[in-house]
Amino acid sequence: MLPDITFATCGLRETVQRLEELAASGKRHYACFCEANLFTSAWRSPAVSAAIQDASLVLADGVSVLLFARLRGMRVPKRVPGPMVMPALCAHGVKAGLRHFFLGGGPGVAERLVAHLQAEIPDLHVAGLYSPPYRALADMDNDDILRRVAEAKPDVLWVGLGAPKQELWMAAQRGRAEVPLMLGVGAAFDFHAGTKLWAPLWIRKLGMEWAFRMLTGGSQTLKRNLRCVSLMVLALALATLRWRPGRASAASTSAARS
Repeated sequence: MLPDITFATCGLRETVQRLEELAASGKRHYACFCEANLFTSAWRSPAVSAAIQDASLVLADGVSVLLFARLRGMRVPKRVPGPMVMPALCAHGVKAGLRHFFLGGGPGVAERLVAHLQAEIPDLHVAGLYSPPYRALADMDNDDILRRVAEAKPDVLWVGLGAPKQELWMAAQRGRAEVPLMLGVGAAFDFHAGTKLWAPLWIRKLGMEWAFRMLTGGSQTLKRNLRCVSLMVLALALATLRWRPGRASAASTSAARS
């Protein structure tokens, strides 16, 4: 069964405004940026699918996911990638005094990320950062992580643990993490830290970022993306067959005549 995901029907500017509202809501939220890898993980895993569905906001990050959402009748205007939202929300939130905590990345990545963001946004308020040791989800020292977050008192917790690990972590910790808003942004940490290549703007505008990452990300990324591409082609085909405009009305007319 195809994942039953409802995508937000907003562009970048509206997304940033909505996220700022969630951060100021006094409640606890998390948002997911759904690209092909996360989507196909949700297709294979009910736990991942449930974690995405339970999010306060789900954005269509990838081109294929955007097309899928439109085939399902959702009026999503454009893709909203996590790496674009990160600097946009950081800049927009300065006036509101948003405090940010950066959780994830390999050794030194969070520090390089923060240095880059502060160079671009001098008034950015960084409440804290932490790159936990790489461990399986079940083996993470969540008490230590949540203690660090609670002491820092951020408004926004950027989570860069990789998909779908970060989505499962946010879903599990939402009730415990003392922060209004968690955002799972994965590769945004490496892109803005400069530890991984981000596709040039013209490639991103063409919707070919997935191909760029496939060719530059190494053998593991190549294998993963090939699998994701094949599954997304199947998902799009199924969505076209099952959700073709007029199909439901035609079926209803046929049933009424019989």
